[in-house]
Amino acid sequence: MAEAHTGAASRAGSYHMNLRGMAYALTGGALWGFSGTAVSYLFRSSGIDPMWVMSVRMVLAGILFLMLSAARGDRRPIELLRDKSAVRDLLLFTGGGLFLNQFSYLMAIQATNSATATVLQSLQLLPVAAVACVVGRRAPKRREVIGMVLALGGTFLITTGGDPSRMALPPAGLAFGLLAALGGAGLAVFPRRILARYGVAAVNGWAMLTVGLATAPFVPDWGRAAATFDMSCWVVFAALVVLGTWCSYLFYMQGVREIGSLKTAMLSTVEPISATVLSALWIGVVFSPTDLAGFALIIAMMPLVA
Repeated sequence: MAEAHTGAASRAGSYHMNLRGMAYALTGGALWGFSGTAVSYLFRSSGIDPMWVMSVRMVLAGILFLMLSAARGDRRPIELLRDKSAVRDLLLFTGGGLFLNQFSYLMAIQATNSATATVLQSLQLLPVAAVACVVGRRAPKRREVIGMVLALGGTFLITTGGDPSRMALPPAGLAFGLLAALGGAGLAVFPRRILARYGVAAVNGWAMLTVGLATAPFVPDWGRAAATFDMSCWVVFAALVVLGTWCSYLFYMQGVREIGSLKTAMLSTVEPISATVLSALWIGVVFSPTDLAGFALIIAMMPLVA
């Protein structure tokens, strides 16, 4: 009887953790959608340089994460730096995940708009699914193959407008969108081991601070970088740092920690829906029918490959 009670309690705990992890992933994805639209607003309103946005938001969000650890009396950020194997994993996550994703995503937004960049970034599910096949030593499932076909069809519609003789999407926008997808896959795959041992705040804190400080020397002109900001831009930027960066990564990485890379990547695909709706309502972006059809195909791909 005691064993049955223990088993039931264990299953209930696992069920609640799964629900909690799903909620984290969905919230992180929705906030990422807000992040892209906020960045697009800043680009349109002030012409701010993408490197300034990335450097400053990463430094500030990284400090917030490390302050959270300090306030809790958590010594894992210090312990992580003393673990050579963990530092190697952290650097892989920082360069191949966070930097590649953030830099490419910002450049894709600048070349296109937040919704298009976000939908292209959602192709991250394909490399995540490929990693799952390699690790599981299995061939792609039928639904995964169908998902890949949908993804390619959606990308074709977005980039050509349905006419293969022309490019409706700037080549730079397509290239950076695909690189953002690779970086997004890195965000989901690379930090699994160190997240389990050192926690979300330590991993995100050091990774963001590293990216922010490493990119600071490449900001073209610090003196004039935000000179075109008015009060509304500063309010949006503050929301970008707190909600679109700190909170979004806090929830997303907690989702990775609790329910795994593939489930989190799938659930976070609420991001393109959030970005598309916000782009239309907030900054007045108008999408063509082929754009919307391409978005629909890529969104339909998501549950198939996850």
